[in-house]
Amino acid sequence: MDYKGQHILSTKQFDRDGLLELFEEAKEMESGGGGLSGKLMATLFYEPSTRTRFSFESAMLRLGGGIISNADMVATSSHRKKESLEDTGKVVSQMVDVIVVRHPEEGSVAELVGKSDVPVINAGDGAGEHPTQGLLDLYTVWKEKGDLDGLTWGMVGDLKNGRVPHSQADLLKYFDVKFVYVSPPGLEMPEKYRAGNYSESNDLREVIGEMDVIAMTRVQSERFKNEEEYKKYAGSYVLDAGMMKGAKKDAMVLHPLPRVDEIAVEVDSDPRAKYFEQVKNGVFVRMALLAKVLKG
Repeated sequence: MDYKGQHILSTKQFDRDGLLELFEEAKEMESGGGGLSGKLMATLFYEPSTRTRFSFESAMLRLGGGIISNADMVATSSHRKKESLEDTGKVVSQMVDVIVVRHPEEGSVAELVGKSDVPVINAGDGAGEHPTQGLLDLYTVWKEKGDLDGLTWGMVGDLKNGRVPHSQADLLKYFDVKFVYVSPPGLEMPEKYRAGNYSESNDLREVIGEMDVIAMTRVQSERFKNEEEYKKYAGSYVLDAGMMKGAKKDAMVLHPLPRVDEIAVEVDSDPRAKYFEQVKNGVFVRMALLAKVLKG
């Protein structure tokens, strides 16, 4: 697929061939990058982030490009003076070659794209999508397993508000995958993200043995109206050493991080825990994506 000059806003822009091509390029990036000398990337984050922002910035620097960054766009004069997102996109696009945006409101990244003269990449929009996180999750499993077909992929936690499981589900529809959705009542996977062969449960212990991939996600505290409502769901599932005894010996545990209490620290030493490897893989996937968007 040709991504040159394109905005990357949604997982729906990818297909099976495009994903596998991107993964092959990401694998090559593990040996070193380059080719974007003189290119400049802006990271505009209206919502707090550590991993995603650092990952994009690390990717651009490893490719030889430069960055201008704002980790707190809400505090900028343009935001406080109520500049529209479209105008912010237009202004910043006069200074850089690509813009990476995170925003707490679903659809707002697409709004900023409106007047931008350069490609914009969605780094997470509210409870909507997080396409590059989905890409790096699939890449982590593809690299380890050699394939994505034939897997049983478990998604555990806040599936209603979690943009990461939404993005995973959207990308995995191109592969022969069985889904097992595990969530508390009221936080089930939205209908629009369900696809293909799936089952549902509220009991992780009961179904963990079926899973080749155990994709954990935290309960999204920032998506609830108040602390009381959040606390009803917090701590619904805790993956610990005891729980892992029921998992397959070659299962993989994923988590986009940060974790709260849904994965016990004792699991970190389990060779099936891949969530720190995901962080490293995220740099390579974003390197590949930036190279495709800016060079083709």
